[in-house]
Amino acid sequence: MTSIHAQTGFNTDSSVLRDPTGYKLRSGDEITVHVRGEPDCTTEGFVNSIGNIDLVYIGEVMLGGLNLKDAEKKIIDSYKEKLIFRNPSVKIVIRKHSERVVFLSGAFNKTGPYVFPPEVEAMNIVEVISRAGGFNAIARKNRVYVTRTFYTMNGKERETKTFEIDVEGISNGSIRDASARPKFWIYPGDRLEVPERLI
Repeated sequence: MTSIHAQTGFNTDSSVLRDPTGYKLRSGDEITVHVRGEPDCTTEGFVNSIGNIDLVYIGEVMLGGLNLKDAEKKIIDSYKEKLIFRNPSVKIVIRKHSERVVFLSGAFNKTGPYVFPPEVEAMNIVEVISRAGGFNAIARKNRVYVTRTFYTMNGKERETKTFEIDVEGISNGSIRDASARPKFWIYPGDRLEVPERLI
């Protein structure tokens, strides 16, 4: 197990991390693409597993990882490059965000998946547990296990690690580094487990 003290440089930001450039389109997002004045070009569909969506006249366009402004510009440029439209106006609407979840098991008030808000990239473990319903009365709050899978750049599973976190110590401030109260960030796909304390 890896102690929370092994983390390098605790983040001193707020309890959630958001991308400063805005929400990025992800696989599984359901979107509508409108081309003003061209109703035949309206496309509704899902961003596929590799981040593409199939558009009228121009075929598949990679939108995964782009914010809405950049995605709209990419579609505009694609229509121009293929000489379909001279100066199109494109609007993307997200109909439904893909769900990104963490899984809780053990001595929590609610177990199972907790769905992250769409715009959140990561969340402090204390905030995740609080929003998901908190610990039950017999939870061993100073020993929460977080299991995380790491992937290569091409999406293949590389390794899985489990961290042992003293959530109680983080919450009450008894664990500190030299400058601030520490945080442990939770990311979509993480699994949290808390054992029961001995009575």
